Amino acid sequence: MEYLTLGYITGSFGLDGTLRILSKTQFQDLRYKKGNKILLYNRKENSRVELTVSSYRSSGEIDFVKTLEVNTKEEADALKGLEIQAEKKQSDLNEGYFYYSDLRDCKVLDTNGNELGIVKEVEEFPAQVTLRVKRKNAEDFFVPFVKDFIIETNIEKKQIIINVIEGMLWKSQS
Repeated sequence: MEYLTLGYITGSFGLDGTLRILSKTQFQDLRYKKGNKILLYNRKENSRVELTVSSYRSSGEIDFVKTLEVNTKEEADALKGLEIQAEKKQSDLNEGYFYYSDLRDCKVLDTNGNELGIVKEVEEFPAQVTLRVKRKNAEDFFVPFVKDFIIETNIEKKQIIINVIEGMLWKSQS
């Protein structure tokens, strides 16, 4: 079973046990629908506890999620630092779409088939989603995940073909 990280608990909001979550998902409305199950993940113990969403609202990067199982400020505060997850289901996606986690560890190739590196992380900036690509013996470089740069994404082959522009693979002088 694979899991998606929805966010990280940063504390409580109010006295009723509402969780304040630093969001790492673009689909809050879908993930936090009333009655949906989410998972509280404790990385140290490698354990998951199922929670049931009773209400949700968002304010920018912060999600406020009330669950049936957490009912006091103290209970919510005790969960600070834990991760909120959901089961990864391909059936949740429309054809031709994929999860950001599917992009991690993909080989990045130029249009000539030269391997440039491996996707280390998918980062969300205000302007667009960007791939951080780790290279051997050089600093990471960034590729905006937009049509001008991404020629092909093949999740089955774990590879992404990009259009390299001047300056993209700049190597710093250390």
